[in-house]
Amino acid sequence: MKDVMIDLETLGTRPGCVIRSIGALFFDPNSDALGAEFYVNVDRASCEAAGLYVDANTEAWWARQSKAAQEALLVDPQPLQDALWSFSAWWQSHGGERVWSHGANFDQPIIEAAYRAVGMQAPWSFWNSRCTRTLFDVANVDTRK
Repeated sequence: MKDVMIDLETLGTRPGCVIRSIGALFFDPNSDALGAEFYVNVDRASCEAAGLYVDANTEAWWARQSKAAQEALLVDPQPLQDALWSFSAWWQSHGGERVWSHGANFDQPIIEAAYRAVGMQAPWSFWNSRCTRTLFDVANVDTRK
């Protein structure tokens, strides 16, 4: 498997915002096979130290979420650079090639901005970015149901 779906939890909606967690999963786009998983919580202070911002509206949204959801982000948070190093090592050790996310303007641009903020480069090539929303639209699949 060479395809990876990523999912971030953040304190903003644009590139340059604080990342609270990085989740990822290898999958086969031609079957229902799933592969290696990755998850890490990210330390907020390390993101802010790297120059990432907190959006007040997103922070307020998180404050309205369940206590369990909020507390889940506090379990063993790693400094941003360590979290990104770990993600890159995981990606490379499992042969990652294409990165997918649900929306071309959220997960991928945000994590790429975080990589730049700490002087690193995302482990995928720009031409290997994929968006499930585009795929679902072309296939006429409504994911809002």
